[in-house]
Amino acid sequence: MQRYFSLSNEKIILSDGDVHHILNVMRMRKGETFEIVFNSLINIAEITSLKPFSYNIIDIVKEEKEIKNPITLFYALSKGDKNEFVMQKATELGAKRIVLLSSKRSVLKMSSEDFLRKKERFEKIIKEASEQSKRTSIPEIVGVYPVDKIPQDLLCDKNFVAYECDSGRTDKTLDQFMNINEEESVSILIGSEGGIDVKEIEALKKQGFITISLGKRILRTETASVYALSVLGFILERK
Repeated sequence: MQRYFSLSNEKIILSDGDVHHILNVMRMRKGETFEIVFNSLINIAEITSLKPFSYNIIDIVKEEKEIKNPITLFYALSKGDKNEFVMQKATELGAKRIVLLSSKRSVLKMSSEDFLRKKERFEKIIKEASEQSKRTSIPEIVGVYPVDKIPQDLLCDKNFVAYECDSGRTDKTLDQFMNINEEESVSILIGSEGGIDVKEIEALKKQGFITISLGKRILRTETASVYALSVLGFILERK
């Protein structure tokens, strides 16, 4: 069943884009049903009229789809469409928040003003990924912050950074992930194409980040993001 998110937390409101999608993309008809997420609850809606478009809520369902540990992905800006790809996949893999970072070795440079201009598009990508993956919440997207000057209020209870100089055995990574307590917030930081500068790593360590390995191979930045979130989510959801 197709899922949409309410625009408001006060009452159920669908966006014009969602109504267009229902009528012109999904080509739903009177009597068909779809889902509206409202305050983390799934409202089952039945179409009662096409012109004007209207519906009735016929059932309300509570689902447990979110990872109990709030996960933040810190992602250093990359070139091309990698940033949007990572936003989409991080959403599918359960991240609660995505924070874009600038680093010394980032090829792409994005100012705060650039981010604000692109934020609506980023939010659209994340919303659609949340609907596709049947989530009950939409991740937050914020940025852009220097890797070595991440605001304290964005940090989590446990913070990890994938570091290529730690590549090799993953025992430490597994131990760290297994020792995350229930409902502790956790973050993973992934560097840009050129990796993370030594001085940036030192600054991150001073903020409490723990370096981890993602294996013996050097992964592309978008691959590392998907891999790290997949392993972390798998471990957290088995508890």
